[in-house]
Amino acid sequence: MSTSKILLPNFKPSHPGLVFKRQVLEGYELTVTEAAKRLGVSRKHLSNFSNGSVSCSLDLAQRIAAATGSGVAVWINLQANYDTWIAENTEKPHVVTFG
Repeated sequence: MSTSKILLPNFKPSHPGLVFKRQVLEGYELTVTEAAKRLGVSRKHLSNFSNGSVSCSLDLAQRIAAATGSGVAVWINLQANYDTWIAENTEKPHVVTFG
């Protein structure tokens, strides 16, 4: 198995919820309540997402993509980039290596 590293940015990527807040809520001048109704999710969940407290699930990515005309991959990749940066820049768990 290859152990090469992928080069990641030195800066922390934005949480996808913050991108959603800037580009969708502010861009379309929507409240969290109105956006939640349109997406078919709870207001509390969308509020937590747009404040960076919860991750972008596959379901939410599909809903946002359908409502905005963007691709699902946009939202999944934003979350993956954010999660990868966090994993690479936080304390690593103690493990015993294979082989």
